[in-house]
Amino acid sequence: MLSKVKTSCQLTNVEFEISELERRVIEKMEINEPKYCPKVRLAMRLGLRNERNLYMRTCDFSGERIISVYKSEHPFPVYKYDYWISDGWTPPHLDYDPDKPFFEQYKELSKITPRVNIFAPYNENCDYCNAAEKNRNCYMHILADRCEDCYYTHGVFGCHDCIDSAYLHDSELCFECVDCRNCYRCRACFLTDNSSNCNFCFDMRGCSDCFMSYGLRNQKYCINNQQLSKEEYEKKMNEINFNSHSVFAYLKDKFVKEILTGKPYKRLINTENSTGNFLINTKNCHHCYDVEDAEDCMYYWVGANGCKDVVHSHAIVDGSQLICGCVSTTESYNCHNVVGCWTCKDCCYGEFLQGCNDCFGCISLRYKKYCILNKEYSEEEYKEIKSDIIKKMGDYYGNPFPFDCATFSYLDSAFKDYDTFTKEEVESMGWRYGEEQEVEAGDYEDVSNIPDDISNLEDSKIETVFLCPISGKPFKIIPQEIRLLKKIKAPLPRAHHEVRYEERVRFRKK
Repeated sequence: MLSKVKTSCQLTNVEFEISELERRVIEKMEINEPKYCPKVRLAMRLGLRNERNLYMRTCDFSGERIISVYKSEHPFPVYKYDYWISDGWTPPHLDYDPDKPFFEQYKELSKITPRVNIFAPYNENCDYCNAAEKNRNCYMHILADRCEDCYYTHGVFGCHDCIDSAYLHDSELCFECVDCRNCYRCRACFLTDNSSNCNFCFDMRGCSDCFMSYGLRNQKYCINNQQLSKEEYEKKMNEINFNSHSVFAYLKDKFVKEILTGKPYKRLINTENSTGNFLINTKNCHHCYDVEDAEDCMYYWVGANGCKDVVHSHAIVDGSQLICGCVSTTESYNCHNVVGCWTCKDCCYGEFLQGCNDCFGCISLRYKKYCILNKEYSEEEYKEIKSDIIKKMGDYYGNPFPFDCATFSYLDSAFKDYDTFTKEEVESMGWRYGEEQEVEAGDYEDVSNIPDDISNLEDSKIETVFLCPISGKPFKIIPQEIRLLKKIKAPLPRAHHEVRYEERVRFRKK
């Protein structure tokens, strides 16, 4: 029987515990116990993932201009998805050199192996989308599936006509909503399900026509949790101009101070012996977040559809089992420290593998097996070389890619959505901090020139570039955004979309 043990992080000296559950999974996978605390391991994983920072660059296959999570300065080639997934090129490979450290050889392979610009298959008219598939007519739409006409959204699934929202499921005509399911025509609602025509509401279930209320179940025509007649409710609501930015901002401030602040922000549904938040149908899951239908997992962020024995991983879905230190992995088994892998088995230290078995230190391979550094071997040769690599790695085998292998800088990584380090801490660990994107000189308009009421917007202001007073970044108000805001009856934005996103999700981080 394995027992929990305490140890210290080799980078931060922070003491942390390795649980019985973690040790059992690690033992099954025949890898070594972690050398780093959970926060550092999260940073090491997400240093290989950029979700929200998109750049214009050239496709190194076709020469066309494309949108990518990789800046032009990245050393490796970047291909548009259609070319990357095609048979029109052959991934490079290296011969394993037993006299060189494995990670040094991996970095050499990384510099010459093409990556996909963004992951956005089966989309229509969705150029500015990432980690998203089967969407139509969406813009700045991240980590999302099966949506239509959604803008500035993150973590939304099966939604239509939603804007400036996050973590929505099967909802329509929603504005500034977070953690809502099956909602219709809602504005500024949080943790609300199966509700319609609600505004500034929190923790509502099965409600309709409610305003500035919380904790209600199957109610309608309520303001400040007080029951009104239909006539009284409609009269009061008709007095509110939701199109006005100043009115909406006043109501939002009141909602945050009087309703959101100080209340537990939790979604735990049908959980057994589980800790974390935003959990549905979980058993024996600890320190897990945004996970559904999972068992025996730990330090696991974003997962669904029957995963088991997942530890220290992110975005693991569709029945994956025995997963450690992985990011964006689907239908896979016994994999550790891989990123962007689908239907893989017995793979480790790799990126963007599809349908692969027994691959070690490989990048951008499809339907291959017995490969090391992208070179294919016989089964016997593979096992012999793999054994030699593991022996030379010693007790590091099973631990994450070191920070000098991180694809993205701290500023571009997805880590900032979950936790933070100071610049000094980042650089002391050997991770690139990165540089803030410089704002090009231009004739930007002040946000004070945006009309308070969207109905007063002049056509000349459409596509005008404004300067965000908070971040200093330029932003535009696009035509489809205006169309949807008018349809919903919501005000025009006054800040860059990243500032708005941070404002929306800040209560989830507490």
